[in-house]
Amino acid sequence: MSDLVIDAHMHVWDATWLPEGLRRAWARQAAGRRLPERDPKTLMDRVAVGQSDPDATLTMAAFDRAGVAAGVVPVVDWTIVGAPGGRHLPIGELNARYEKVAAENEGRLYFCAGLDPRHENARELFNAALEHPHCKGFKLYPAAGWDLADDSHSWLFDALQERGLPAVIHTSPLGGDPLQVARCRPAEVASMMARHPELRVVFAHAGLEAWWAEALDCATGWRHAYLELSLWQRCALSDYPEFRRRVRRMRDQIGAHRLIFGSDIIRGPREDPDGAHLEEWIARVLDLASPHAGDPPVLSAEELTLFLARNAVRLYDLKEHA
Repeated sequence: MSDLVIDAHMHVWDATWLPEGLRRAWARQAAGRRLPERDPKTLMDRVAVGQSDPDATLTMAAFDRAGVAAGVVPVVDWTIVGAPGGRHLPIGELNARYEKVAAENEGRLYFCAGLDPRHENARELFNAALEHPHCKGFKLYPAAGWDLADDSHSWLFDALQERGLPAVIHTSPLGGDPLQVARCRPAEVASMMARHPELRVVFAHAGLEAWWAEALDCATGWRHAYLELSLWQRCALSDYPEFRRRVRRMRDQIGAHRLIFGSDIIRGPREDPDGAHLEEWIARVLDLASPHAGDPPVLSAEELTLFLARNAVRLYDLKEHA
């Protein structure tokens, strides 16, 4: 059974780090979730505040509770799509903020730098991020309004491939205002991989929910494609037999050595403040190595170890945990 857990997709932030335009969009989303609809302006002061843990104090305590050795933060560059609403922290400064938090939690936090390749100084931002010792790859978010097939962005994929760094790409229809989620469909990622076949690509969220089978089929075609199952606790908690069925299919098609564990928890006083949800999610994954309701084990003990930690250690070069 696994004695090491790496949460390879989780978040640490403060509400003030997010672009004002993005927070306004999230307020609009929240305003329309029930009747009577509310005025989005009245919600602005609450957006993301309950998910703020800027120095990772709550995160480290949750890791200790759940037995998590370390986490990887995929930083999202929302500074272009979120800029129209007003103030925002420039992405170079945001990446530097994550380097500081990771350094203050040495050996327990790492990050993939965020980068929207439409920035005029995108190459400078890319090189600056590489200078951060705790940067282990790049998080790319086409849903912010850019196209993976745009030839003007190919330099980024070439540079990542040349350096052997992973590209973590959002591949879930989850999003909405102000995002364009069709730009991050797994099929779009697979088309990009056809042009960069040696690039290490992480299908973040593995297509949850509507695109999960597409993500699996696309990942099957490329030997450096990984399925990362952050947010999949939603499936595991609502229909555990179905979760087991899907993971079994993933193992059979691409192998357990290309599955990555993550949570996508954005911890704060209103989201899993004590780590109980993370602990429960890990318990559901651990149970994949045991029979359940007549269903044989989904993963062997060795495969479970790969999924929970060793694949992330290898992919992100987490030497301290090798």
